[in-house]
Amino acid sequence: MHSITRKLFLYHTALFAGGFAGTAEAGTPAGTVSLAYIARLYSMKLKIFGKKAVMENRYNKVEIETNSRRAWINGVMIWLHSACRKSGSDWTIREADFKRGIDPILRTYAYAPGRMPRLVVLDPGHGGKDTGSISPKGYREKDLVLDISYRVRKLLEAKGIRVKMTRTGDTYPNLDVRSTYAYKVGADLFISIHANAAGAPSASGVETFITSSTGYDSTNAYGQDQDTFAFKNNTYDALNAVLGFSIHSNVVKMSKRDDRGLRRARYSVLKHTRCPAALVECGFLTNPDEEILLNTSSYRESIARGISNGVLGYFTLVKRALR
Repeated sequence: MHSITRKLFLYHTALFAGGFAGTAEAGTPAGTVSLAYIARLYSMKLKIFGKKAVMENRYNKVEIETNSRRAWINGVMIWLHSACRKSGSDWTIREADFKRGIDPILRTYAYAPGRMPRLVVLDPGHGGKDTGSISPKGYREKDLVLDISYRVRKLLEAKGIRVKMTRTGDTYPNLDVRSTYAYKVGADLFISIHANAAGAPSASGVETFITSSTGYDSTNAYGQDQDTFAFKNNTYDALNAVLGFSIHSNVVKMSKRDDRGLRRARYSVLKHTRCPAALVECGFLTNPDEEILLNTSSYRESIARGISNGVLGYFTLVKRALR
């Protein structure tokens, strides 16, 4: 088991079920939770170091950057929907970021489904007429992510997990077809695999996306107006966080690339999917170093192992929650 997953499980076993009856708290603005309150719930010590609030016990460490949306759980970055703000003498975060992000990651047993997952659907991005991003040297996203997906399938099937893919060749199933396919075959988990691109060649690293919670902008909105409506996948907000964090932490570890965080977005293949879902960006084709890496078998294998380890970590947490 990945060290991060092990830490979280040890913490799960140390908590009493039902210890979190609610998050109502006097003295804080509606829809927010103070960090002091969260620290008490987890029996953590809270300290402020410069621009960072740190909550820690013997099992886990949660760091939240003040006046920022960035946070870290056991050293792995996650993005909050809204910035951590001061209210009176307390620092607070949105209740949605606690209930649909931090708490599910730390207390998966309280959110676990009633049965073990049976089928994983992998979605190699793009394909056919849609090449996806193309690197300066001509490497095509659609080809690289198909190779990574095959590798993930092989690794998961070796562990006895059933896997299907939205495409197995150079075809283009449109975005609606991908999420519909996952529903028709009875997917318990859906993972879309991509490679990134940016205008600046300096942009680098790996990131993972899950669906934005209802009423909140996507991580990459950058102040632009976006729809904040509810979608089918919002039913799985908490489990999205568990799956996304497990995959992202393992991809960061295996790829050894910069950690750009677990983020939120309303990508079509995520928001319309009727099971826990995540979208993985495996590196930047526009970054000189990662362009070379993505074209190597060894790097694609490391990414595949990160994704498969993340899925296995999710299975492990669910299995132990059901005992």
